[in-house]
Amino acid sequence: MHKKVLSPQNILLLLVAVTLACSGSKKTITAPAPSVLEFSRTITAEGLRTDLSVLAHDSLRGRRTGDIGLDMAANYLAKRYASIGLEAVGDDGTYFQHFDLNRPITNGYEYRVYDSEGELVDESSHNATSLGNFRTWRAGEPDLQGEIVFAGYGIKNETIDQYPEDGAGKWFMVFYDRANFTTMQQQVAEKGALGIILIMSTEDSYFATQATNMQSGFGNPGGFSLKYLESEAELPSAIHMIKPSFAGTLLGLDSTDELAALSEDITSAPENFSASATGYEFGYDHDQEKNIVGSKNVVAFIEGTDPELKDEVVVLSSHYDHVGIGQPDSTGDALYNGADDDGSGTVGLLHVAQALVSAKKSGAELKRSVLILHVSAEEEGLLGSRYYSDHPIYDIENTVANLNVDMIGRRDPEFGDNGNYVYIIGGKIISSGLNDMLVEANLESVNLELSDRYNDLNDPNQFYRRSDHWNFGRLGVPFIFFFNGTHADYHRPSDEIDKIDFDALTKRSKLLFYTTAKVANAEARPEVDNQTFIERTQQQPR
Repeated sequence: MHKKVLSPQNILLLLVAVTLACSGSKKTITAPAPSVLEFSRTITAEGLRTDLSVLAHDSLRGRRTGDIGLDMAANYLAKRYASIGLEAVGDDGTYFQHFDLNRPITNGYEYRVYDSEGELVDESSHNATSLGNFRTWRAGEPDLQGEIVFAGYGIKNETIDQYPEDGAGKWFMVFYDRANFTTMQQQVAEKGALGIILIMSTEDSYFATQATNMQSGFGNPGGFSLKYLESEAELPSAIHMIKPSFAGTLLGLDSTDELAALSEDITSAPENFSASATGYEFGYDHDQEKNIVGSKNVVAFIEGTDPELKDEVVVLSSHYDHVGIGQPDSTGDALYNGADDDGSGTVGLLHVAQALVSAKKSGAELKRSVLILHVSAEEEGLLGSRYYSDHPIYDIENTVANLNVDMIGRRDPEFGDNGNYVYIIGGKIISSGLNDMLVEANLESVNLELSDRYNDLNDPNQFYRRSDHWNFGRLGVPFIFFFNGTHADYHRPSDEIDKIDFDALTKRSKLLFYTTAKVANAEARPEVDNQTFIERTQQQPR
């Protein structure tokens, strides 16, 4: 009989088996928890297309703030989040944070100009049938009358001061400068002035075109503003535009050519200009009816897994409103469906949230909490995000970052057929730590080109203040704004789903997912460490 001899390898295996058997049959080997990053695979072009086909459908009427179409979109998002399993953290246990907007109905304006003796020298109207010498950008309290002081371009910095020493009870007449306009409003308010009279152009034709375009709005609901801010004098109470030739008259000039020459003189040597009284006073009144419109943000929550860090929150935001029904295009289409702006960001955010919940349910680590915030009234002046930032569900002090997506479904013409990029605004011009997390997330995932083309505090487009991330940045919260750039269909009926690049949308959504995971699981929260940004935000109206 042949004797079988065990090899050393077989003896080792036998010993391991005996050891495991002796340890008890009930003991099992636990598999390691999955990484949250594995769940980016659940973000697919097909899923994004399915949701966008609903939100950019004609039946939602362009999702204008105050319209039933936007309510339909909000209800759809709420049902989707309920089905996914996100926590409802809005009012009364819903997915909605409600707020009120003013949208007055204006029938017309009456303007009066007096000389230094108090004699009426000009009276004009802007309404459905008359243009007049002024038009109103923002109306404040009526019956405000005061001296008109010419303040050049309204520049005030370390070396230049074009304002009078005392501005109380005065109107500041200034040339319009887009780059300085927001800062100027704050400075005028600090001076205690009644408001601003803007010289928008040195050509009467420009004024006439703008004033004519406004005439169709009389008798209809106008622009929106937040009701709770109506008594807060953060900005001048009113801003009016003046007809250039009439501005020249008040300045003692004989023509708009002389007005243009004056503008050039001040621009070439702003330090040599000093404010001067015009010798005239301005007053106005308006025929206006109050009109309150309700709106709401959509809010959903994913609680963090770390007991010590779950009170810190990463806010992911997009706006789900668009501009509604407007001027028809050449095909007769008057529905502005906003597939890219910002249907793309809305569905991207929805699918990132779905992937994060799937990861958490599977045992993946998500240390910090994540708030999903779809805001309304972005197109009306970032009003929904302003409301949230002033009425946060979770303390701003515990908000570690805001990642905002607005238009991520198209390609900038400069990139041609290449959708493997995204414009990054924020990040390193605010927080080097947040930027490092973004770069690391990108390298580990979709490896897009992270373009800095607009990522400059001095960029003339000022994109760093033109979407909802700004209402977090103004309060010192680090942010990243993901953006595909503008295109010919921006705010046009042609911004339709058939023009969406779903491959690009999928990759950008995955980058948002990876970046969110990096921030949520980071050992330390990102800090604002760019002193220039800090100084700039301190100068901006809050």
